[in-house]
Amino acid sequence: MSSDCFIFRVRFFLIGLILLLPMPSFGTTFPITVTDAFQNKLHVVKKPQRVVSLVPYITEMLVSFGQDQALVGLTRQDLTLNCGLRKKNVGSYFYPNIEAIANCHPDLIIVSPSHKEVLNRFDHSRYKLIVMEVRQIEEAFSQMEIIGRLFDCEAEAVATIQRNRDQLALVKAKLAAIPVKNRKRVARVMAGDKFACPGDDSFQNEMIAAAGGIPPQWGRNGFAVSVNLKEWQQFNPQVVYGCHLNEKAVQALLNREGWKDVDAVRTGFVTMFPCDLTCQVSTRVGDFVEWLAAVLYLDSFADPEKAVLENGVIDRRPLSLDLAYVDHAQVVRHRVADAEYKSLVVRFKRPLDVLSTLEGNKSGVRGVGNTYVSMHASLGHMAFGVEQAQTDIATNLGYAAGEFAGLMTGANMKNLSVQKATYHDLEVTVMVTAGVRGNALRMSKDSGGYSKPGTINIIVLTNRRLSSSAMAWAVVTVTEAKSAALLDLDIRSSYTPWDFRATGTGTDTVIVVQGEGPVERYAGGHTKIGELIAKAVHAGVTEAIFKQNGLKADRDLFQRLADRRMSLERIAKLYSVTADKKVVASKLEDLLMIPYYASFIESALAISDDYGKGLIKKLAFFDAMCCSVAARLSGRPDFPPTKIPSTNALPIVMDMAFGALVAGITEKDDERLQS
Repeated sequence: MSSDCFIFRVRFFLIGLILLLPMPSFGTTFPITVTDAFQNKLHVVKKPQRVVSLVPYITEMLVSFGQDQALVGLTRQDLTLNCGLRKKNVGSYFYPNIEAIANCHPDLIIVSPSHKEVLNRFDHSRYKLIVMEVRQIEEAFSQMEIIGRLFDCEAEAVATIQRNRDQLALVKAKLAAIPVKNRKRVARVMAGDKFACPGDDSFQNEMIAAAGGIPPQWGRNGFAVSVNLKEWQQFNPQVVYGCHLNEKAVQALLNREGWKDVDAVRTGFVTMFPCDLTCQVSTRVGDFVEWLAAVLYLDSFADPEKAVLENGVIDRRPLSLDLAYVDHAQVVRHRVADAEYKSLVVRFKRPLDVLSTLEGNKSGVRGVGNTYVSMHASLGHMAFGVEQAQTDIATNLGYAAGEFAGLMTGANMKNLSVQKATYHDLEVTVMVTAGVRGNALRMSKDSGGYSKPGTINIIVLTNRRLSSSAMAWAVVTVTEAKSAALLDLDIRSSYTPWDFRATGTGTDTVIVVQGEGPVERYAGGHTKIGELIAKAVHAGVTEAIFKQNGLKADRDLFQRLADRRMSLERIAKLYSVTADKKVVASKLEDLLMIPYYASFIESALAISDDYGKGLIKKLAFFDAMCCSVAARLSGRPDFPPTKIPSTNALPIVMDMAFGALVAGITEKDDERLQS
């Protein structure tokens, strides 16, 4: 064992001892004074109650610290990232709507240095404004402390800072075994009109270094700086990454002559991460650094023999589950090969049979469960197989070989949905985790690829003894109910989002427990037990998706466009108009905050789906509707919508609908917008 690993283990031992001591009490005593990024002193006499946040990484802190009830206004980008929140849209991050902010009657407005118009337009004697900016990881931790004081949530802030510091320290300890000469050159590429990368002082390069990579030094500072071809080739990155929302634009930049002549592009070592992890440093910086380090040095981070910490249980949280054959249910937080896992565990009083779509029919099972696996750990499972991890998970949870039937998921156990359905003495309980952001698909339309672990995981328990045929029927019933929930929520395929709603994620798994009680031989849709299973699954999938992804049927139009991987900025660029495309996008945003025009586009989404299926044969009526909308906006009768020059950039219905809006707003006076 290296000295660094020994010191790291001693450190964790000491932390454990500290946790046994009485914890210090937290609680802000108002009034307080804090200093913002412009070195302005902000005097606050009480906890803010009505907050408009224009800064996404601060919004993430507030939500993470349980302060979302104080938020009254957010940018469109924030509402897309936090689509479970129902807050007023105050415009885009780049062009905030001053009137919308004022209408929120905020007692605090959180802005970045780039929000110069907001800073100039609001009277600082009447409104409290705080300017927040992060350039380094330590600055993010300092701002977490400020948010903790401002919103009287210091305990949550301190715990979050410590969790991230522990993750960064763990990565550093694991990297100690990798010689500097073997470290990889890593560059983040940002999509735009010019080839750009983070500047030398950016937190993004600091995160690369924390993950064991060698970041470039361009000799220029800033969030994004232009890089020329000679500089790019001289640095010659071995790994390149970008934001998944800009994947096509990044790939287009890298595929140009000369720019593709670097090691990363030659070997295909170009990867994408979620934008809320790459483009900001907030409460999950440790998660991203672990993930990036595992991408860079998979062998070192996936090999259990190279673990720094011992496997074992960290803590347990009981769950209430009232079934005669269940001994107990709990969520267990534990560690396997340096990765933290969270496992739902249901332990039986005696061995039972189960049917698992992951492991098949199993007898003599003493417990079933579902385990959350972080992304950096799942990379190892995908590369080297999950068998060792499954064995280690079962061992941690106290089961011998063959006694535990488990599922694995990327959905957090804090987002578990437990649903119960009853009819007289008949009871059904389902336990669901669900995430649909990455690999939702439409069966019969999207291409398949083999993957073992699941994403929508469902465990079914009843107070009946299910026959083998009833257990098989239950899987069919579960699948139909799950698909119905996805269709009712308009969850889009990750692969063909404009064309199809998803029917599953392609990696879903189900466990049906045999149970005890009177025998049930059937569990299809015409049976009462099948009805209860279906209702519980539909409710469970609906709730789990909302808890994990924030998606509900009533989500706003901007989120529904994001589900289809389309932004207003991209839509504006598709149309050949002389107006500035950024201004067009801003006007579209203002327009779609008006219910009349929002419902027009929402109707177009439904028509587009049915037209694509052939259920609507002619678009003459819809064409007339689009002309009417364009005329209403422009003030000119019989004013035709504009159209996208290229084909297939948008479905034909959506081309017509947005063409009507773009034509109207580029031909009208701004004063007509609210008519």
